[in-house]
Amino acid sequence: MSCEEIAEKLDPALRLPRQAEHYSQIVGHFLAVKNSKEIAGAIQAHFNRLHVYHKELLGLAVDVEGDETEK
Repeated sequence: MSCEEIAEKLDPALRLPRQAEHYSQIVGHFLAVKNSKEIAGAIQAHFNRLHVYHKELLGLAVDVEGDETEK
């Protein structure tokens, strides 16, 4: 994999949607097929990564003219 491809995959704007999709798939598998402790552990691991990517993405937020700011 090229350096450009690796850098693209590390972009929080791309990682969060990808991780959200993986999380959805594993939850669906847990509910429909196999509600084992092993799958539950995988769900937790995916959720933890999802949370990290969510925080990284929010860190990219910038002030936009016209937006209300919290006081």
